Amino acid sequence: MMAAMLMAVTGLKAQDCEALLLPYFHNDANAMASYAQLAPDKFEHLCVTVQLTFFESDTVPEGVDVYSISDVKSVATGENLPATFVVDLATLSFYAYNFESFRLRYPTGATRVCFSTPSSTHPYLVMRSYDEVMMLANIYENR
Repeated sequence: MMAAMLMAVTGLKAQDCEALLLPYFHNDANAMASYAQLAPDKFEHLCVTVQLTFFESDTVPEGVDVYSISDVKSVATGENLPATFVVDLATLSFYAYNFESFRLRYPTGATRVCFSTPSSTHPYLVMRSYDEVMMLANIYENR
């Protein structure tokens, strides 16, 4: 388990913080840059948590509910993602889509959610639970 956690936090730099966080700032690059300058530690924490939110898998983790990626909607347009959506973890922003609504379907912060992504390299996109993301962020920030 600890080896898996360490692997999760080692590849974070490959993901693009600006692409992942721009939707959080309502696509206002100036607001994002200002926040990053005024509160660099908070910006880094926000970046790390969004980087840790997803991973791809060839199997569905045990006991995890699976939704179609086409059930996910763009926050900006309200349109559903196509069933042929190809996952790119470097730019897939938790904040650009309604992923939070899937998390809120469960009564605790300890539930993972999975999305079927048949057109991607790996057929499943797994969204870590809020609790798991915070634990991994703590490990990353204290290493």
